[in-house]
Amino acid sequence: MYKHYRQVRIAMTCLVLWGIVLTGCGQQGKNEPPISNEPVHETVFPDSTQQEYLSKAAEVETKGNTISNEIYSDTEQQEELGEVQFTFYTSGRNFIKSIIDMRGSVEITDEMREKFNLFARDYRWCYLPDMEGYESFFATTRYTDTFGYTNFADAVFYMLHYMKCPEKMSEEAMEHALQSLFVAKDNSDKDMPHPEKMRHQAYPKFALYEDGYYSPWPEGGLDHNRMFYLLTGLDIVQEGPHIVYITVRAQNYYFEDTKIYEAGENEKWLADKAMELGVPDLQAAADLITRGKMGGIAGADEFETIIYVKFSGRNPYGYDPRIVTNRSRNIAYDEPFSEK
Repeated sequence: MYKHYRQVRIAMTCLVLWGIVLTGCGQQGKNEPPISNEPVHETVFPDSTQQEYLSKAAEVETKGNTISNEIYSDTEQQEELGEVQFTFYTSGRNFIKSIIDMRGSVEITDEMREKFNLFARDYRWCYLPDMEGYESFFATTRYTDTFGYTNFADAVFYMLHYMKCPEKMSEEAMEHALQSLFVAKDNSDKDMPHPEKMRHQAYPKFALYEDGYYSPWPEGGLDHNRMFYLLTGLDIVQEGPHIVYITVRAQNYYFEDTKIYEAGENEKWLADKAMELGVPDLQAAADLITRGKMGGIAGADEFETIIYVKFSGRNPYGYDPRIVTNRSRNIAYDEPFSEK
């Protein structure tokens, strides 16, 4: 609307006045948006940190190479991936950010052990499926032979119980979630969906499935507040200018609640350490894990996991961990990992 007019004479006719009013209204229509009575709808992501990393771009300096991390905008993310059905835990990206500038066989620090323990506890590392790329879920191996299921039974069980998912997940949402977390080894472009479609079915003892939706199978389990993970090995390899593979090796330790269960050797050892430190048992366990002082007892299982991280192109995943392979073994009974 024009900011001012010349003074008009009082004797100006009504017709002139009406013309001025119409002119002013027309100009206002050009400069101001129309007012709507419709309610405002905002896109809400299940995790505020997911919103943060989707809306920002990051640049990382790596061995003298600048590699950019171009993240989708919120609108592009919705158009490309559809409705957000699950989110990664922030502890995973926090760990990866803290080590991403390093290369080769990395000397492990207290800070790395502390961040990895938080990462592994959130992701329930002891239940992470053994796999050799996303394509290995199409095979039928290990204990799933008993039921005749493919290895997707493990993956679906893990996703429903241990990742941040809705109570029910559609077939499409489940397939997208699994391809987001687990990367196909045989894809030259690992950010492209695997060409073979997942077979959707019921997995009794693993997951409920009805009318095209998955939901968790009722399942008891360990108290994960009493599970701890010790980072024992870390290797980081850069492939080309934009891709990094991170190999982590770890052991897990579980301490029963002695108010409920009889104390075993691990619980007795931890009780002595807690008394020395003058803190509760779980606080003592966290402190000992951070300092790598677990030599007095043996871990339960050992894990070797390869994580894929990409820094350029249209990448909605940012620093979140995407699993290429995972191997686990029982320390007491299984053979050590073979050298690659």
